[in-house]
Amino acid sequence: MKIFRILALASLLNLGQSAFAEDDTSKKDSFQRFAAVPVLGYAEETGLKYGALVMLFTRPDFPGAEASSFDFAVIGTTKGQLEVDVSPDLYLLGGLVHSDISFVYWNWRAKYYGTGNDPDRDRYSRYDMDLFKLTLPVDIGLLPPPYSRYLSFGPYFYFETNDASFHSGDVSSPELLGKNRTGLGYQLTLDTRDNVNWPVFGVYGKFRQIFYSKAFGGDYNFFAQTVDLRAYTYLFWGTSVAVGAYYDIRKGDAPFDMLATLDGLKRFRGVERGMFLDRQCFSSQIEFRKTLFWRLAGTIFFEAGKVGPYFSKLARNDWHYAPGFGGRLLLNKSEKTYARGDISLVDGKYLGLTIYLREAF
Repeated sequence: MKIFRILALASLLNLGQSAFAEDDTSKKDSFQRFAAVPVLGYAEETGLKYGALVMLFTRPDFPGAEASSFDFAVIGTTKGQLEVDVSPDLYLLGGLVHSDISFVYWNWRAKYYGTGNDPDRDRYSRYDMDLFKLTLPVDIGLLPPPYSRYLSFGPYFYFETNDASFHSGDVSSPELLGKNRTGLGYQLTLDTRDNVNWPVFGVYGKFRQIFYSKAFGGDYNFFAQTVDLRAYTYLFWGTSVAVGAYYDIRKGDAPFDMLATLDGLKRFRGVERGMFLDRQCFSSQIEFRKTLFWRLAGTIFFEAGKVGPYFSKLARNDWHYAPGFGGRLLLNKSEKTYARGDISLVDGKYLGLTIYLREAF
């Protein structure tokens, strides 16, 4: 789910049936159906942030199956910015079909630093953006349930209407902005994780290609390709380790806000979204995760990333790095769904704070 980056503070209120009952006779009645998270934060570019997140859960089709969920978030700021995110995460036909749908309305103000791996943080232009975006991936299992999610293949649909306007500033506005973007592609997924929300064992890999075309009703012709690789293993004393690598490519006349970037939420946490922007980006991550007590857990992580216009330049560019640590608060015990808060130190100079739902990778 792709909701929001929030700086500072979040509180939790779990509603519905309790998820703590452990005996077999009460498991059916102890399934937690929903949770709510009120959120409050502050960032320089937004002022005060406030809003709420509601999560609804449906009972799995059979023991061990993934549960469908429905996430709804509304975030506003004292500077008039607004984001609404509706994200059904559906497991259908006993898990044979999976679709993590996302609908986003965004009325936002942000900074544009230009493209490149070494932007000047003091030089930027501001822009306003209104968008409606729908992403519709469909994963169809190539193996029968309950093994269908181990290997899947399916189409990927993308629809967006975007209206962006720039204000005068230190950086010239890009030529390609706003308008409609319509994409059609496919993705191949390998997933042997023991749990999709808090994995301790297994591997995950996704290869995705999307073709954005005027022939589909959009205003741009460009191509996007991503490779997402992750691995997980248990160590000792309730501690596990996760490692990940992500490679993103853009070719063609991609608008500025759809170039490859370190998003600051899942890849290179704590950096401002769009700070590092170019045709290609690469990031790597390692994280140690440990369950603590009650509904709490903690993590220590290290992340590195870079962007570049093409592969040879990307390889030569310097790394940006961010060590950090974080806390976790369990929202749904049966599904192991956590809210997370992370603190990182970007390039040894800049403090980054991120609060989000579910793990970074």
